[in-house]
Amino acid sequence: MKPLMKLTSAAFAVVILGMSTITANAACTSTAGYWANHPDAWCVQTISIGGHDYPQGQAIAIINNSTSGDKTYSLAAQLISAKLNTDCGGADSSCVALAIIAADAWLVLHPVGSGVTSNSAAWKQVKAAYNTLIDYNEGRLCAPKCRS
Repeated sequence: MKPLMKLTSAAFAVVILGMSTITANAACTSTAGYWANHPDAWCVQTISIGGHDYPQGQAIAIINNSTSGDKTYSLAAQLISAKLNTDCGGADSSCVALAIIAADAWLVLHPVGSGVTSNSAAWKQVKAAYNTLIDYNEGRLCAPKCRS
């Protein structure tokens, strides 16, 4: 019986270790704040949002911009983060693909810095996509949040 117990214990240890490896290597999401403060984690030097290419420094400035008066900055920050989470972080984007497309298309019509307010009809058109991007970047959808 002792050899069987050793085998069972060893098999259990392999299963536990295997699960830890899977969890440790699982792709996860990070917030806009993370991406703004960790430029070394970016796998790209430029990022395309709303039909415009932004160099890393400009994209970080967009993320860091006060968004109180212009919601285009809010959306752009979440879109940049979602794209970096999928492109650089390898996070599952199946639950957010349509929101990324919608946000990109909306930013073509309302470029970053165009002064869209939170109570405007334009913002109401994209607010659901914006909320989806936030939920994704916060790890509440198809990919877990990375530890910070």
